Amino acid sequence: MPSLQQLFWKVWYQYISGRIGADPVNFLNYGYMPPEGNMLELQAEDEINRPAIQLYHHVASGADLRNKDVLEVSCGHGGGASFIKRYHQPKTYTGIDQNPKAIERNKKNYKHLDIDFRVGDAQDLDFPENHFDAVINVEASHCYPRQDAFFKSAYRVLRQNGHLLYADFRTPEHTLRLEQDITRAGFQIKSKTNITPHVVRALQLTSERYRALVHKLAPKFLRNAMEMFAAVEGTKIYNSFVNGERIYWNYQLVKAT
Repeated sequence: MPSLQQLFWKVWYQYISGRIGADPVNFLNYGYMPPEGNMLELQAEDEINRPAIQLYHHVASGADLRNKDVLEVSCGHGGGASFIKRYHQPKTYTGIDQNPKAIERNKKNYKHLDIDFRVGDAQDLDFPENHFDAVINVEASHCYPRQDAFFKSAYRVLRQNGHLLYADFRTPEHTLRLEQDITRAGFQIKSKTNITPHVVRALQLTSERYRALVHKLAPKFLRNAMEMFAAVEGTKIYNSFVNGERIYWNYQLVKAT
């Protein structure tokens, strides 16, 4: 049931935020490692999060965000918002998430960056029509009970020729439904890329770190579930990317009319 699915993810992510506490876990995505020679130059303090940052950079580079009004839907622990605000230099940046613990944490950790963090529902964006130049959504919509409502809401708040810069994974059979919901919302697909090999490479580089974090932060009875959630090497989710049961897509979508 959609309401139970949404409640589960809300409780799950609040639990994760509570367990992490003050630990510097600012990204909750699987990451992206580009081909050799395409590595982003990062400040020294950002290197530890390179795979996760490279995913945000790859997605955000689908449009010129400089001096634009940008909304991130499902901003999580705010690492992506911080990166885009500092490196892509939008005029304004708003981040929403249904997890109030994450929003409270973000307001404290990133108060110096002038980012507007709010609690909000991805499926019912509480903003006026034609309000943003770009909407960013990274590895979150698979949790939405009504993904069609998200795409329709994102379309409504975008200005004409605005972009929805989107990345997430689906099974092959669910990819068709994904594209139906995208086009029925009114978006034109500017580009569509299978980035699964780059995500797998990132997971290979981060698995040891995330396995250690799980053992540090999670009680013993939850460690297997948390390792699978983090898609560390050897887990069912990691293997599903390797064997093609899940495909990680990157879309650039445009509100053309």
